Amino acid sequence: MTSLGEITVTDLNSWQARGLRILCELQEGGLKAGRYPLDWAVNASGALRGQVHRYDPKQTDEDRRAVFDEWVRVLAGTAPREEERWSGGTSLVSLFKVPTASGEVRGSIVVDFDELVEE
Repeated sequence: MTSLGEITVTDLNSWQARGLRILCELQEGGLKAGRYPLDWAVNASGALRGQVHRYDPKQTDEDRRAVFDEWVRVLAGTAPREEERWSGGTSLVSLFKVPTASGEVRGSIVVDFDELVEE
């Protein structure tokens, strides 16, 4: 069996730097297109996570779903899958890949919907 060797600190830093470069491109493209920004996170493997956030209390679930759908379209993401949240409500998640000269950057787009509470 062939081993690829240990993952080094240099590997992790390189992967994260690649993810950050792609994130900068995504953010600049979103700015130019007037796209609603996401809350982004980059982990040590360079994977990206974009979260649709509710900045405006007047923003409806339909508004947030439209933001999610736009980013999924732009990133050619997978069909959204619905997940139940442990705290109640649901999340929609779509996965995407961005090819680069030094390998692909993987990521996800997420939007959370709170559980409906009847008054």
